[in-house]
Order: sequence, then C-alpha cells, then structure tokens
Amino acid sequence: MEAFAMKTMKLLARAALVAVAAWSLMPADAHAITAWARKYGVSCNVCHVAGYKLTATGQKFLRGGHRMPGSPAEVDTKSVKLAEYTAITMKLRSSATGSKVVEQDKEDVKKSGTSFQAHALSLYSGGPLDKGFSYFAEYYLSENESVSADPAKLVDEKNSLEGNWARSKLAEAYLQYHKYWGDDVFWTARMGRIMSSLVHLHGGGARLEYSRPLPFNTNAGDNPYKAYNRQYGWATGLNVKDAFFEAGIVNGTGKVENAVELDADHHKDVFVTADYTLDDNGSMLGAYWYKGYYPLHWIGKAQGGDRFYQYGLMGNWQFKGPMPGAFVGSVLLGNDRFTPTGKTDEMNHQTLGYYVEAQAHFKDGDIAPYARWEYFNKDKANQGEKFGPALGINWKPMDHGRFVLEYSRYLTRGGGTPGSATKKKDTISHDATLELQFMF
Repeated sequence: MEAFAMKTMKLLARAALVAVAAWSLMPADAHAITAWARKYGVSCNVCHVAGYKLTATGQKFLRGGHRMPGSPAEVDTKSVKLAEYTAITMKLRSSATGSKVVEQDKEDVKKSGTSFQAHALSLYSGGPLDKGFSYFAEYYLSENESVSADPAKLVDEKNSLEGNWARSKLAEAYLQYHKYWGDDVFWTARMGRIMSSLVHLHGGGARLEYSRPLPFNTNAGDNPYKAYNRQYGWATGLNVKDAFFEAGIVNGTGKVENAVELDADHHKDVFVTADYTLDDNGSMLGAYWYKGYYPLHWIGKAQGGDRFYQYGLMGNWQFKGPMPGAFVGSVLLGNDRFTPTGKTDEMNHQTLGYYVEAQAHFKDGDIAPYARWEYFNKDKANQGEKFGPALGINWKPMDHGRFVLEYSRYLTRGGGTPGSATKKKDTISHDATLELQFMF
C-alpha cells in the first residue's frame, strides 16, 4: 500500500495543476436548466451544486415528491406540460484501460484496450400529480452493456443490433404519496422500483463523479446485492425539520438482481436509514442498515439460502468561502453467510468497505476537481480486497451538460491466505474515462 500511496500523491499533484489551468479558462455564469427548473422558474443551482450533488433544498425536493418546498399546491399542478415533467439525457464515453496480473510462479499477464461508446440515452420524467400524489421514472432507451466472455451468452450477443450489445432498461419508477404539515414536516410512501434515498444522496444517484464508490458498486459477498441497487418494493419515510427516517421492504437480491418475484416466492430484503442535514449546503450525516434473507417467508425463516446484512455510516460536509468544496465519505460493514451448492458447511464472509473523497467547487461548481481513496474487501479472511485512488475533474462548459474526466488505479488481491495452498495472485488495473453528458 506504501507504493500506491506515493503514486496517489503524484496523481493528486497533477490533478491540482489541471484544475487550476481549467479554472482560469472557465466562463463565469453557467447554470443548468432541466425539467423541474423550467417548471418552477428557478436555476438548477437551487437544488444542485457542482454537477448533480444536492443541496438541502434539493434533498427535500427529491424526498417530498418532487415538490418545491414552500410552493403552494396549486403551483405544483396548475399546468401539465411535457417540458416541465420530462428531460432527456445522453452519456458518451471514451475509455482507455489496462491491467497486469501478477501471479506467484508465473509470468505477468498484461492487457490493454480502448473504447468509444454511446453509453446511454435515457428519459427522466416525474413531478406532482394531484391530491398528494406524484411519480418519478428513469428509463434507458438504450444502454451499452459489456460483452461477456461466457460462450453460453455469445449467441445472443452476436445477434445484438449492429453488433452492439445494448439494452433498454427501466432504471427507476415509482408512484409516491406525500402528506405535508408545513414545509419541514412531511410523511411519504412510494411503491415501484426504488432505491434508498440516503444511498442516492451519497453517490448512488445524484453525484459529481463519473464512477460510483467501490463500497456502493461492489457485490457485498457472493450474491448480487450492491448498496446502490434499485429494487422493486415499498418504502416509507418521515421528515421532521432536518431529520429524515426511511424504511423499506424490497424483492430479495439473493438469487437474481432486481428480480420480479411471482407466485409463492418469499425472498425479501429490508432496509432502514436515518440521517440529519447539517446546513443549507446539504451537509449530512446518515446511518444505513440493510438485511437480506433468501429464502425469507412472511411467517418464518426458510432453511438455507444466502443470509447477509450490511450497515454503516455515510456523510458529507459541503462548505463555501474562498475555496468552496466538500468532503464525502462512508464506511460499510457486513456479513454474508451461505452454504455452497453440494456442500454441508456454511461459509461466513465478513465484508468491509470505505471511501473518502475531497472536492473543490470552483466557479459556482462549474469546475470541480476531486480525489478519492476507496477500499472494499468482500472476504476479510481471504484477502478479497480491492483498493486504490480515483482522480477526476467535472467541467460544465454549457448550461445543459458536463464533461467528467476520471482516472482510477486499483490493486485487487487474491489468494495467499496464511496456511493455505492457494497461491498469491494480484491484479493492478488502470482506467481513464472521459464522459460527455447532457440533460435537457
């Protein structure tokens, strides 16, 4: 890790030079205008700062049914215009990747590649309906999906349109009800394809960076669960001034990620979160708890299956002044217990993940360099760890879009457990990606 730390310091210095140079070239007044900004006649900076990070107003807007705090109900639904409820977004990516596998008693294996892709074209639609109801949906008209090396899947991949393995996807969709007692106290419930709003606020959805942090974007054990997963189910929340509490029950992720479960399938997961907003900038501290049992019966627990849980803290501190910016981070711990097929002994994997990130928000957030150190270990007893830095810069050269340039370097360790016959095998991976995105 010492060598990785030294290389990280060098990369941070280079990123700082790039940030200063880009800042000097930036225009002074760039503000995004999207569907909800058009509806309420405000700048997107009311709810967002530095890319798509949410302010305190934006947090309440998201959680309260996409209703602007303080606006009369008749303003929310006085007109139904498509431009005020729908936005279109596109993501284009150029990437260069490389990897080196270092295995005991073998020669190093090196690989590299480049890629250009139209990653996604999607629609966002949502807003207030009437009588306390609202909706939200994010639908990918096309999303590029990587080609698998599994021969069983190659038949479908070869038949994919124009040789590009793309898919349409319903990322998120729910109907929501909210009851307000003033602007600071409200109760909400939603049903559909959802994700925890706390995870959404800390990098699962609205984020400055190109990539999600490793603790959110890595399987927590030997099942498809990831902290940022969007799943089918119910969630309810209560907002009291600056505190928000949420609980949900969703389809289980023990077998198939985001499965639509039918008939007598009782696999369900539950989550509970609590957070407190510290200031108007959106600084926040929250606690997260997720428990998955599959199979899980409504009355009693079924035997066997993959039983797992994850819990931890998430927080961010956004500050203004001569050097505005933010510090963001989280720590997640977990446990995954399962009995492999054909075995009788239960496996028990303990997981640990964390990340810390520093951001600078120059020119009202129109240029925002960031540096992140992240770590995830899916099996602490077997050195199943992956860690390293991610450095990037977010630039908004126009009102309706942004560019994000990010470089990451990770070390993945495998094998080499004391007392084990497994040989040590490490993988060093590099990724440099430029993402161009617009939303209108």
